[in-house]
Amino acid sequence: QLCRDAIFPIPVACDAPCPKDCVLSTWSTWSSCSHTCSGKTTEGKQIRARSILAYAGEEGGIRCPNSSALQEVRSCNEHPCTVYHWQTGPWGQCIEDTSVSSFNTTTTWNGEASCSVGMQTRKVICVRVNVGQVGPKKCPESLRPETVRPCLLPCKKDCIVTPYSDWTSCPSSCKEGDSSIRKQSRHRVIIQLPANGGRDCTEPLYEEKACEAPQVCQSYRWKTHKWRRCQLVPWSVQQDSPGAQEGCGPGRQARAITCRKQDGGQAGIHECLQYAGPVPALTQACQIPCQDDCQLTSWSKFSSCNGDCGAVRTRKRTLVGKNNWDTQYCPCDKYNAQPVGNWSDCILPEGKVEVLLGMKVQGDIKECGQGYRYQAMACYDQNGRLVETSRCNSHGYIEEACIIPCPSDCKLSEWSNWSRCSKSCGSGVKVRSKWLREKPYNGGRPCPKLDHVNQVYEVVPCHSDCNQYLWVTEPWSICKVTFVNMRENCGEGVQTRKVRCMQNTADGPSEHVEDYLCDPEEMPLGSRVCKLPCPEDCVISEWGPWTRCVLPCNQSSFRQRSADPIRQPADEGRSCPNAVEKEPCNLNKNCYHYDYNVTDWSTCQLSEKAVCGNGIKTRMLDCVRSDGKSVDLKYCEELGLEKNWQMNTSCMVECPVNCQLSDWSPWSECSQTCGLTGKMIRRRTVTQPFQGDGRPCPSLMDQSKPCPVKPCYQWQYGQWSPCQVQEAQCGEGTRTRNVSCVVSDGSADDFSKVVDEEFCANIELIIDGNKNMVLEETCTEPCPGDCYLKDWSSWSLCQLTCVNGEDLGFGGIQVRSRNVFANVYYFPADGHCYEYKWMASAWKGSSRTVWCQRSDGINVTGGCLVMSQPDADRSCNPPCSQPHSYCSETKTCHCEEGYTEVMSSNSTLEQCTLIPVVVIPTMEDKRGDVKTSRAVHPTQPSSNPAGRGRTWFLQPFGPGELTRLKPLVIHLGNQAFLYELLIILSTCIYSDSKKFKNRCKKPKKPQRRQNNRLKPLTLAYDGDADM
Repeated sequence: QLCRDAIFPIPVACDAPCPKDCVLSTWSTWSSCSHTCSGKTTEGKQIRARSILAYAGEEGGIRCPNSSALQEVRSCNEHPCTVYHWQTGPWGQCIEDTSVSSFNTTTTWNGEASCSVGMQTRKVICVRVNVGQVGPKKCPESLRPETVRPCLLPCKKDCIVTPYSDWTSCPSSCKEGDSSIRKQSRHRVIIQLPANGGRDCTEPLYEEKACEAPQVCQSYRWKTHKWRRCQLVPWSVQQDSPGAQEGCGPGRQARAITCRKQDGGQAGIHECLQYAGPVPALTQACQIPCQDDCQLTSWSKFSSCNGDCGAVRTRKRTLVGKNNWDTQYCPCDKYNAQPVGNWSDCILPEGKVEVLLGMKVQGDIKECGQGYRYQAMACYDQNGRLVETSRCNSHGYIEEACIIPCPSDCKLSEWSNWSRCSKSCGSGVKVRSKWLREKPYNGGRPCPKLDHVNQVYEVVPCHSDCNQYLWVTEPWSICKVTFVNMRENCGEGVQTRKVRCMQNTADGPSEHVEDYLCDPEEMPLGSRVCKLPCPEDCVISEWGPWTRCVLPCNQSSFRQRSADPIRQPADEGRSCPNAVEKEPCNLNKNCYHYDYNVTDWSTCQLSEKAVCGNGIKTRMLDCVRSDGKSVDLKYCEELGLEKNWQMNTSCMVECPVNCQLSDWSPWSECSQTCGLTGKMIRRRTVTQPFQGDGRPCPSLMDQSKPCPVKPCYQWQYGQWSPCQVQEAQCGEGTRTRNVSCVVSDGSADDFSKVVDEEFCANIELIIDGNKNMVLEETCTEPCPGDCYLKDWSSWSLCQLTCVNGEDLGFGGIQVRSRNVFANVYYFPADGHCYEYKWMASAWKGSSRTVWCQRSDGINVTGGCLVMSQPDADRSCNPPCSQPHSYCSETKTCHCEEGYTEVMSSNSTLEQCTLIPVVVIPTMEDKRGDVKTSRAVHPTQPSSNPAGRGRTWFLQPFGPGELTRLKPLVIHLGNQAFLYELLIILSTCIYSDSKKFKNRCKKPKKPQRRQNNRLKPLTLAYDGDADM
């Protein structure tokens, strides 16, 4: 009932061979057609064949047909072949058609404005297959393609330029040392390039012309004249209060100043104000000496020069009857110029702008070509003194032409054609390449990364249909028995067949191709072992295809194939072999798993002829077998596997951006105001770094050139005069020095040379950063025997303390030294030598006179050794102001005889106290009590002299001092007890030495006789009269 709508299969008649009949296989499928069309010499054919499976028996069986009956042929593709056909070329450019009126309005087409209708043409020719172009009559006219078609023309765009800019300014003033020809220029830029047949840019975009002849650079200088007489400034003016008329003292003096050209000619003041720097001082302080002051006359005129360059002229003035002389080099007009320093960078003339199509392209300017480099010139006079370069008729430079090489970019060939996809099944890659034609140099645009053969590659993914090439097999040949049984013609043998790689089309395999295009692992066998059944044996058909393994693969599942029995055996005792064959499903042998695989993203693919901008990246989807082999996508699709990957995405290729630089800055001020080493610098900066394959930035971002050489004028001290000791040969004296104007080239090696003071007229009088001039100082002329030290040397370079090249972190050390001259003796002219000895007078209070005396009795200054000089002052600090105190030779305060010192806690004398005298009783008075001894009231004066009679003299203290001295009393009481014990022992020793011989040890030295008077004690009295 379920199959009532199905078509019932129609039975087909068939023959079953008998046991002794010949057995044939079924017909194979028809082969692919041999030709795609039929003609006079070609005809499409298809073939099918069958083979003999078993031969017939000798008797009674149906014989096998001959070989011609085992193959059948039929015609195919019987339609005639086209021998002649039309071939078209590409459409040409759209050209304006004057026969068609223009549009009234502008339309847009392909995103561009269109203004008129044009025409496009293409070439159409008649071609014969495998021959080439023939006459047009051979091809059917009815099928001829069109050669002309209308098109829309985009609007013409004429070249549009801006008006000219203003002329650049010429230099308004001359610049010393610059002799280059000045030009002024103007330019304009293109704001619209011509397009679509518009008017080209033919007019010049840059013009320049020479400036008017610049004025000759003149050098100007201030000429200072003689100072006028010193005019007093009244005290009333200085203090803003009335006062008496002064006749001497401080004042002001003035001088005249004029402007001179370098050649000495007169010039206007405004010229010097503009070119010669600040105005020299017009007034200065001066001094009109008073009667007691040192007075000098004015300088006389210089004497005349007699002789060649290098001679000296003199002038003089008088000082209190003594003559002062001054010398000066005579003027010299012989000069020589010398180059100094290194050459500057190669500098292009200013104002020259390279243009590309009339438009200045930022960062792509070729700053190359002919330029100039400069070397400074120095001018020296006959005496080797540096002077202005104008004296040598030089503008200050040597100029030399130079070349800045132009950059050349990397040059590559065009892209080659794409290669064939690397895989015939699934995802692979295809490649195209460029090769190096010319390397970059002089900072040109660099090459992309090249391989070892100087090629650059572009690789993109590709996908090959796994069925585009397939193996095609012909039917198996008849089994050729190796050991033929002539009687029965049966047994084991070999079968062969042809295997070819064919290109697959919609109509089936059509063309034989190279075998490498097909998968070699899938290539069917071309030969096999076979078995030809003997007559009356069972004959079975070819094995059918294997069934599919059930996924997932495991060895518990099986696949099978089957065959059908064609001829039954003659004897019932014989049976047919098993017609079903099974084998376990083994992973990656006869059973496979399948999964999708996504390739990596391709490089960013741009539209045709584009080099940068937006593009698309793609990737491919593969079906991969579990053994890693790519197979047709249908295997994954049949399993219904998910595929959620995005296969395309947008991308961006960075456009090459050339390095963009700013214009050169103006030249800086000279790094040195004078000298040989000054430099001027100009700089430029990167306004846009290069990107991608753009031209990189040049390394030269700074340029320098030397400044014109100018002499360095400065004030400098002269040498100190010898030390002058007034009316003596040694001792303290004074020495003096002068200040001179000197010139140098600014280097540390140049020894400054004295020039006329007028060259320093505009320079403030400062030496070593100090405005206070030290022209006189005290000095010492060493006397015989003195230790004399020379001046300190300069500080050495800073030296770090390092061990094994490592800084220990102790800081640096600088060292200086000076020489010591000790024991200097002078030998007088008469040849006599003297000895020297210190002499001293008696002390007067705390001072006395000390002097040095020569052995001939003459008192001298110097000669005696300073280290053995006696003290001339012994005053104490603080002074000894207590009563009965005096300053000792050790410069400490002591008390007079009969008084003892009371010291403070900081070991200074506090007061002097009268010494109490204690008389020790004799043996007869030993019973006397000390309390019965007569005592004088300590607060009343005593008429007895100190130290007489049996009395104690106690110095009274104030109430506040008693508290402080109580511990001292206890201490002194203990000392008194020890003294009494000492007296008893001494008496024991001297009274009877024999008696105490065995009890007292004999001292090493005889004991001196003890005085009855003990060491004075300082005692404190608490006011008790009974004591």
